[in-house]
Amino acid sequence: MSQVEKSAVKSLLAMHRNYAELDEYMEGQLKEAGYAGVDVQRNPVGTRITVFVTRPGLAIGRRGTGIKELTERVAQKFNLPNPQIAVSEVERPELNPRIMAQRTAQIVARGTAFRRAANWTMTTIMEAGAMGCEIGVAGKLRSDRAHKEKYRMGVVPKSGETADEIVRSATTDVLLKLGLFGIKVKIAIADALPPPIEFVEMKAEEPQAMSAPAPAPAPAPAPAPAPHAVVAQAVVAVPMSTVMEAPPPPAAPAPAPSTTAAEPEAPKAKKATRAKRPAKPKTATRKKAAKKTVAKETKEEEQTAKNESKDVETAGS
Repeated sequence: MSQVEKSAVKSLLAMHRNYAELDEYMEGQLKEAGYAGVDVQRNPVGTRITVFVTRPGLAIGRRGTGIKELTERVAQKFNLPNPQIAVSEVERPELNPRIMAQRTAQIVARGTAFRRAANWTMTTIMEAGAMGCEIGVAGKLRSDRAHKEKYRMGVVPKSGETADEIVRSATTDVLLKLGLFGIKVKIAIADALPPPIEFVEMKAEEPQAMSAPAPAPAPAPAPAPAPHAVVAQAVVAVPMSTVMEAPPPPAAPAPAPSTTAAEPEAPKAKKATRAKRPAKPKTATRKKAAKKTVAKETKEEEQTAKNESKDVETAGS
């Protein structure tokens, strides 16, 4: 590596280190305004610094005094040429991991249990439309021995290109009586996903003929009628030995086979079929009627016999 390349790499690393220090300084100065990040752009006129916050009023101050003082301090501390600071409001702070980590740290600093704070943060993030979120808390949570706990809701990819594109993370810390607590927030944003791939079946189109269409074939001429009257006159004038039979008329052309399928015949009416059926003999009904008649006569005879026996008994007594 030449000396020129080494100097270019060193200048690039120094510039990024300077931007990281600027980001850390802005976070300390605009913590109450809900600091979310900074964007630095260099141009020939100077340096444009865009600060993203949730409360632009606190960052600007009354009549712009706060932003003017911040611009002067940044110019002196970081030696930036002609810095210009612009304040921009975050549209959806619930999907910004840096803001949600700071809110969780503030809730824990007020005395709220870290588990309750983590559950509140996850619920807020998921209601905002995130695909998933994960919150990790580490430190002396319940005893003198440090440990960590993780809370997850939804789907959070861990590896691959998908995780690099849609997962955003931020880390912050808060100092309590028990010690230093570290809070890490990961948010998977569904809007950053690329559209799904759809496979559409394409029908093969028939190649169009480049030449002009062929002309339609001319219709065949109709056959001339046979001379029947002339044959009759020849039979009368010429003797029978010299009479010649007339040629038979040409046969009509056979009809072309139809390409369309024959239509199925309509089904016959059911009423006609029912009318043609022979009437069934009612032998079973007659047998049942004969049996009922015999049974009825048998009951009458039994009843008559019982009445006679009763009369005989009454007369004997």
